[in-house]
Amino acid sequence: MRVLMRRRGAGCLAPLLLAGMLPGVQAAAESPLAAEHSEDEIESAMLYNFTKFVEWPDKALGASGASVVVGVLGDDALVPVLSAALGNKTVYGHPVTVRRLASGADAKSCAVLFVGAASQKEIARIIQSVGHSPVLTIGEIVQFSRLGGVIAFIREGNRIRFEINLDAADRAGLQVSSKLLRLAAVWRENPPQAGN
Repeated sequence: MRVLMRRRGAGCLAPLLLAGMLPGVQAAAESPLAAEHSEDEIESAMLYNFTKFVEWPDKALGASGASVVVGVLGDDALVPVLSAALGNKTVYGHPVTVRRLASGADAKSCAVLFVGAASQKEIARIIQSVGHSPVLTIGEIVQFSRLGGVIAFIREGNRIRFEINLDAADRAGLQVSSKLLRLAAVWRENPPQAGN
């Protein structure tokens, strides 16, 4: 049995996720995509801010000073936008490097993996190639989290929302902050049974 738990304000494009990244974005609880920012810029800001609310297992990010790799599969146009947005940013004190990946086989070397539009079959293969590695997988189709990815962007009209698959995060050994979960639609592959 699968369940989707909606939270109040779930999945909104919140100022929490855009603060300091995109000047001019309205600070309302549910802001429409700002006309002066592209979807790629907004997704870049959200992707970076997700990293502030996710904890990786000890040593998963490498030695002190090692780069945290944000890999991109299937959306070459996002690579320069992400590189520009994240070029001077850090994740838990580690500098960020954005890398275009040729295939899912390279995904285990990443701390964050963004998967552009792909077929469900391709997504399943990519998720399988990551296995139980501590990789924060993020996709831009609604089914991404249902196919085993950690976070899926969901476009609803001119808004971007997101869904988090907690079971996928657990498999990857990632701890997702309750602050981020309050803003997300939460998906459980195996919801806890009542009374357990």
